Amino acid sequence: MITAALLDALKSSNEAVNLLHEIAAALPHTELTITNERRGSISGVHISVRIKGEEEHAPDGTHSGHGHIHADGEHSHGYGFSEIEDLIKGLPVSDHVREKAIEVYRLIAQAESKVHGEAVETIHFHELGALDAVFDVAAACAMFEIIGADQIYCGAVNIGGGTVRTAHGVLSVPAPASELLLGGISTHGDAGIKTELCTPTGAALLKSFAKYVPARPDMITDSIGFGLGTKDFPNRSNAVRAVIGTAETPSLLANEEITELSCNIDDMTGEQLGRAAERLRAEGAPDVALIPATGKKNRPMIILKVLCKVFDEGKFARLMLKETSTFGVRAVTFRRYALERDFVIGEDGTITKRGWGYGIEKSKQEFDTIR
Repeated sequence: MITAALLDALKSSNEAVNLLHEIAAALPHTELTITNERRGSISGVHISVRIKGEEEHAPDGTHSGHGHIHADGEHSHGYGFSEIEDLIKGLPVSDHVREKAIEVYRLIAQAESKVHGEAVETIHFHELGALDAVFDVAAACAMFEIIGADQIYCGAVNIGGGTVRTAHGVLSVPAPASELLLGGISTHGDAGIKTELCTPTGAALLKSFAKYVPARPDMITDSIGFGLGTKDFPNRSNAVRAVIGTAETPSLLANEEITELSCNIDDMTGEQLGRAAERLRAEGAPDVALIPATGKKNRPMIILKVLCKVFDEGKFARLMLKETSTFGVRAVTFRRYALERDFVIGEDGTITKRGWGYGIEKSKQEFDTIR
């Protein structure tokens, strides 16, 4: 549905349509159909993927994409993660699309691994769901590359309701893998729908590409597309909407949300506070600060501040309560203007940090490298 929405937003794009057919042709037993249809009152694009003549969403409601098989031969057909990588590496797409597709599928494998208590290497995906998801992931990554957006945002995700049938039995919506992958993205249920509206594949694509924002960013709309699902729901349209637009003033769009946790401490030694800060950093806190201040009864005190991702708030609040003498931790969520960033390792081993966004590009070498 994401791929179909992006394709519809491009309107007439023979290049994109041809590429999607080439991706399907490069996968075993995979057939692709692209049609213009209606769901409720909305018209848009529907993409049907069939593996050996079957769609992933079987008539009985079973969602094959949730299943995996074990390395002990419990089932006769399936793909391990290394085999999935080989399939993606053989697709007729750019190196960047291949890298992103492998990254997205790795997120799915890691979520399934955690849910089922198995190593990623032993997770095997059922043939039907695996090939369907490989197409879904690679096609969406290719469409994002064609569109070339500087920023991709998503709003709150409707997860649906009721239960979903999987290879492991009936599970409540959202399925556990989807729940894990949607961490950091606001979700809401829908009492009027007794089915799954966000699969692990869709959740992994959002996790990899999009930043959740509570309100739609200001922009001038250039085009709108609707990607239609297979099912028809009464009194509503089964569609994903994609909006492509231009930010009139890019510098006014905050592109991240971050949580600041803090507490006041006046009864711990420097050694104890130092250890607490070390523990927080060791657990992955992006930023930890110890700020001198004056507290009640004119006592010298330290304000401990931790910056973290919104969905890690509970983890680090608990650590602060455990590792310090405080009885309470404050939490405030801020909008943040953040450059996209990565690290480049040179042939001589030097590490350069790069940042870009809002019409700005900057880079700096890591101090330890220079030293």
